[in-house]
Amino acid sequence: MRMARPTPGRAVTIVVMVALVAMTFGCSKKSDPIPASGSMQPAQASIYAVNYPLSYFAKRMAPANARVVFPVPPGVDPAFWKPSASAALEFQSASLILLNGAGYARWTSYATLPQARLVVTADGCRDTYLRTEQSIRHQHGPEGAHAHSELAFTTWLDLQLAACQASRVRDALVAQMPEAKDSVALGFETLERDLLDLDDRLRSLGKALGNQPLLASHPVYQYLADAYGISIQSLHLEPDQELGDDDWKEVDAMLEQDRAIWMLWEAPPLTATEARLRERGVTTIVFDPAGQSPAEGDFLSVMSANVARLECATGVKPCR
Repeated sequence: MRMARPTPGRAVTIVVMVALVAMTFGCSKKSDPIPASGSMQPAQASIYAVNYPLSYFAKRMAPANARVVFPVPPGVDPAFWKPSASAALEFQSASLILLNGAGYARWTSYATLPQARLVVTADGCRDTYLRTEQSIRHQHGPEGAHAHSELAFTTWLDLQLAACQASRVRDALVAQMPEAKDSVALGFETLERDLLDLDDRLRSLGKALGNQPLLASHPVYQYLADAYGISIQSLHLEPDQELGDDDWKEVDAMLEQDRAIWMLWEAPPLTATEARLRERGVTTIVFDPAGQSPAEGDFLSVMSANVARLECATGVKPCR
């Protein structure tokens, strides 16, 4: 059966209706598009840190959709690391850049970094930074020869100062991600409690030590000594290197001067070194400054182990 042809008037009506329908769907598509997979997700915040403590603090507080990055390779001292061009570009594009302050990571002073996204976490946490006793150029790890800066920069070894630095990280995270304010605040509360518990233990230890001096293999413990009233005299010795005659002369000169019976090391020294120290009546105590990511555990567990070793060696608490 043949269908009847539409009359001219009816044909015009159909054309107009089709056009209206097309316009309606066209407008609907523009105003209410079907999202592509993942396109409606908020941009992921990236937080870059110049040392491991700051990255740990950020991870304890940042929401799950934030990316915390500590790009320094294992085995490299972050204080003296120099980023490649690509690593520097990653810092430049970060949502937040967490700096330590006190001259730490000197490369950041001459790199072009976005000032609005920089957070110098130790600034304002104390009246003045501490200074090193001496600045001696020496070889230290794969980053090559360097000299310790005039300012002492392992600020977080004063656990109250570490808590203050963590509060600066908290404030920056809230400013960047206000929707996560409550979870960030909760993360800070538990982190602060953990840090101040360690601070209490170190204060008790400092009081128990009194004026008994300690030696240190490296000048990195200034804030530990200052915060907890511990007398520490520093050398420039590497735990993985055999000590030469001149090194032992320097050790003996310090022992004659201070009669220290304990010596702090950033990592376990060679067995021969530990044995020769023991012959001199000196007990080796590993106190890892935790500037770099640990092979096991995290910042809190490393610092807890440091404190426990000090308590054990000095008799403040029973050895575990």
